[in-house]
Amino acid sequence: MRAAAEDRRLRPARVHSHRQAAGVPRRHRVRLAVRRSGRRGKSRALVMEAIRTCVRHPGIRVGAFRRTYGELKESLLAELAQAEYAGALGASWNGTEYELRFPNGSLLMFRYAESIKDASRRLGGQYQMLIFDERTLTPPDVCSFLESRLRSGRSDIPVLGIRSATNPGGPGHGAVKTRYIQPTNYGETVVTGEHGRPVRFIPSKLSDNPHVNPEYAQSLQALPEKLRAAYLDGDWDVFAGMLFPELKRERHVVDPITLPSSWKRYNGLDWGFSAPWAVLWGAVDEDGRVWIYREIYRRGVGEADQAKEILAAEAPGEHVSVRFADDAMWATRGDAKAIADVYADEGVHLERAGKGAGSRVTGWQRVRSYLAEKPACPHHRALGWETCPGLHLFSTVTELYRELSDLPHATKGDPEDADTTADDHSCDSLRYLLTNLGTGPEFLLLDTPTPVQPEGLLTPLGPGAGYRAPEPTDDTAWWLDDDDGPRPGGTVQLE
Repeated sequence: MRAAAEDRRLRPARVHSHRQAAGVPRRHRVRLAVRRSGRRGKSRALVMEAIRTCVRHPGIRVGAFRRTYGELKESLLAELAQAEYAGALGASWNGTEYELRFPNGSLLMFRYAESIKDASRRLGGQYQMLIFDERTLTPPDVCSFLESRLRSGRSDIPVLGIRSATNPGGPGHGAVKTRYIQPTNYGETVVTGEHGRPVRFIPSKLSDNPHVNPEYAQSLQALPEKLRAAYLDGDWDVFAGMLFPELKRERHVVDPITLPSSWKRYNGLDWGFSAPWAVLWGAVDEDGRVWIYREIYRRGVGEADQAKEILAAEAPGEHVSVRFADDAMWATRGDAKAIADVYADEGVHLERAGKGAGSRVTGWQRVRSYLAEKPACPHHRALGWETCPGLHLFSTVTELYRELSDLPHATKGDPEDADTTADDHSCDSLRYLLTNLGTGPEFLLLDTPTPVQPEGLLTPLGPGAGYRAPEPTDDTAWWLDDDDGPRPGGTVQLE
């Protein structure tokens, strides 16, 4: 029995080599390996891995998932049909339940899960291995929920973990990049995950799959730049559908510096408990640039403790002018206090961020306007820059940068909005903050200053000669005739 499971993304070219399944006659091994579609290398690799696992481990339960039934039918189920439903291995296919049962008691179940509601249908089930095809298209919380179903009630059946295949992009891009790509240094090392299982990332390019037909390769070459980088080269640092492609670490991220105390400070706050609770601190300089210098990003913290943590994070004497928060924090249920009132009881007073119609798209546009280049600030002028962005992030504000760089456009609804199934908690906090700050100061420069004409008070002396003050009259200069009265610049005594 294996002591640990593997958590990895499979390389199609390697899995398509003639890897031998224990106990399978050679004639059957060849049949399973040689029938390849040439297009869906990753899907075929996952199906073969699932079949091999079922043969090797009697009684094991494997769940194979796609986001929707339509996608499942066109990928994993199509590949299973190409493999003739593993009939050569004695497996029997139940087309009603979408289950493949093996003579040794193993079971391979094909399912879809687009939402937590879909995933909750599997609440009572258990799996010893999960298969995710095009994982980044499935929302991260759905994958996490299904992962909680990984367990075994028998000592002779191991829990093998997850096998995933995917391209960059989609609502799960950030979660996959954080879990697999960055910790393994883009596939250079193997690390141990939080569940104690090894985590592997096996990068794959189109050139790694010798079975891709030329027409498919040519179609990928013709894709737009970002799609081509994702699908042809497997580039995880840029993907089609990025909401903020203008975000650049070398432009927007700065090492922490001492910020002048005269700059006004603000909070942006997105409440959460099971989902992350995100707080940002921003300082506004003399030119209206925003410097995000601190963040909190936590789960499982109660509202009273959240308020206490906010105050504890601030330096002595630090004054935050306004804290803009998610409007949902003013909602009440039954006799329970609104979260905003609990905050206020702890000394943290909030202002509604505002969620009028269209405010999400407006907010993202406001973020984009701050990401744009402006005349360089003194800090960057000293480095020789002529321009710098209107938004600077301290290098310690890691969660906000991660979310901004991985946030995709919505695939449903308004295409100008962000995908609400992706991680956007810090991004929402930033949106609340920047939307309420406006676009920063604007300076109106006139080519020819318009002179003020103080009609009735000054007499013009001629072109370019200025004005002469009026002669005093008895009414206007009463104090000059009164020797006891005040003189200009003196003090009037009132009795």
